[in-house]
Amino acid sequence: MGFFSNLFGKGGKDIDNALGKMKDLAEDISNYADEDERRIRNNKPAPAGSEPLADNRFSGSDKVIDGPSGDSWGPVMPSETNQFNSGLGYEEYFTSLFNEAFAASYQIDKERLRDGKHLIFTFSQGGTKKLIVEILSDKTHPFKLRKQCRDQHMPYLRYYYDHEGWWNTKSYVTRRTAKALGI
Repeated sequence: MGFFSNLFGKGGKDIDNALGKMKDLAEDISNYADEDERRIRNNKPAPAGSEPLADNRFSGSDKVIDGPSGDSWGPVMPSETNQFNSGLGYEEYFTSLFNEAFAASYQIDKERLRDGKHLIFTFSQGGTKKLIVEILSDKTHPFKLRKQCRDQHMPYLRYYYDHEGWWNTKSYVTRRTAKALGI
């Protein structure tokens, strides 16, 4: 149990879970900010398939989205292929995206957990696990798999399929997953 759960009982669990999600988001933002800072400092162009941050815009909006993942979050759905405009359910969307982008180099195994809402993708190469990707609802609060991966020094990613304003665009999911795989 976390600090707030111990302090406030069951009601504190929500606080602990929210803090865990904020920590994950802060780590992601920090990692992307560090990467962009190094790229700018070394005067290197953005990686192929990504756009400079200042140029990321949502369709139908003149507002420039500032931030490391501005192409995949915000109040307006981007025109780029994403989980919600692809015509696929979240399981089919992530499965097809991962297979299209990574199946040539990685064996990708998919497991649906007993609750029927969690998906776990395991990326392996040469019989060695390289990455665990968890797809889950924003309304769930599991931390066990993430902790196991950290303890085993196994790269781990999490995508929420129902977090309001998080679109899971094709470029964002592909870019973030490739980075976790070290490619």
